[in-house]
Amino acid sequence: MNCFFRKILSAGLFLSLAFFIAFQVDADTLEDQIAEISGELMCPVCEGQSVAESNAQLARDMRAVIKTKLLEGKSKEEIIDYFVSSYGETILASPPPKGFSVILWLLPVLSVLIGAAIILRTIYSYKVEEKK
Repeated sequence: MNCFFRKILSAGLFLSLAFFIAFQVDADTLEDQIAEISGELMCPVCEGQSVAESNAQLARDMRAVIKTKLLEGKSKEEIIDYFVSSYGETILASPPPKGFSVILWLLPVLSVLIGAAIILRTIYSYKVEEKK
């Protein structure tokens, strides 16, 4: 009987530990998801701060809404779409590449290509002058 009691106690402790670890992982992933989503949204009342960085009351409320919607089973895209429908695309930390914002996405690439072309042209012209 004593051995049986030890086995039951060991199994109970093991299951308790397993549940604790499982719920702890869920809590960590929930907080990570909240941080990830709030990092992709800009605070409407703070200049240049994301919802994750801001300490404004509105940002705290937005993080609470994100948590509630995650607990309801909403996906990241659904939550972001919810805030975009409420605040417009200006709420996004990195707006999607469409319309005028395509220029913002292409400008760095074009700048590098133009700079590389200028450098290559300059190097080529120096080599041509050296041969003369």
